[in-house]
Amino acid sequence: MALTHPGRAAIAGVPDGERLISDVKTDRLGAWLVSEARGQLRIAHEAGEGRPQIAALHLRDSYLRLNYGPGAGWGTSVILLPVYWCDGCCHHGARVRASWHTRGPNLVLGLGGRIGDLDVTLDVTLSPPDEEGVLARVEGRVDGSVRLDVRPGEAFKPVMLSSMRISPHEWDACQAQAGERLLPIPAAGWIGPQPPVRADSLALLGGTCRWKENATTIRIALDEPLEVAGWVTPSRDPNDDNVGLWAAADRVLTTWSYTISATHPDAEGDSSGGQPGAATRQHATADVSAVPRAAIRR
Repeated sequence: MALTHPGRAAIAGVPDGERLISDVKTDRLGAWLVSEARGQLRIAHEAGEGRPQIAALHLRDSYLRLNYGPGAGWGTSVILLPVYWCDGCCHHGARVRASWHTRGPNLVLGLGGRIGDLDVTLDVTLSPPDEEGVLARVEGRVDGSVRLDVRPGEAFKPVMLSSMRISPHEWDACQAQAGERLLPIPAAGWIGPQPPVRADSLALLGGTCRWKENATTIRIALDEPLEVAGWVTPSRDPNDDNVGLWAAADRVLTTWSYTISATHPDAEGDSSGGQPGAATRQHATADVSAVPRAAIRR
């Protein structure tokens, strides 16, 4: 059953219980709170006496940030629109329009956008957070065609993680992972072997350092194995996203799907490389109101 915002008439062409950003600033849908502010879609879920924010979607470029719940640090983002190379240009990040509704206990975001010559439709289904963290199911579809550049391991990326690591003491991601293989994040250049490995999952592992406490681990479980690779652009600015990790194909995928999990960095020993108790900043459950950091383009 879809929940609706009380007292509002249905919008023509929009299913009952679904609301467009241009129509409403805030919706309370059962335990979910969805609001639009400063170009972001901010999502909270009732937990005890509060509604901590667990997600922020940046509408100008499709960056989705998740945290595992109270005490979590914001960090790695998921780029929802595909990233691809065509005619020597990397098409990366584009505006999305959004609507939302509930399906049972879940919150469903309907997203649409155009990147280059591709029209993309995305359904993002968030499950209620639990003690293990937050899950989001993503299903994507593409209309249109492009001639991809020949770039093994990075021609078409249906999903990409964007994060920061500028020193052993300043990072949002301490290590990368492809399948079961842990990959160190270098100061510059490729993450992982070349040619890339094929895997059915990828992750950027969080933890605690002087810059950030309890940075959330973000993991992608792919429905089919793809090549996993990453790149680091040297930077000294902690507000730059200089780390990218992605899954890639050598052709335009017309459909794809995967599951995002946002978990505590200690859930699977993810905090290796961190310094527990050394953090000087903690974002916890405060609103994510800053614009996303400049993202790596590779």
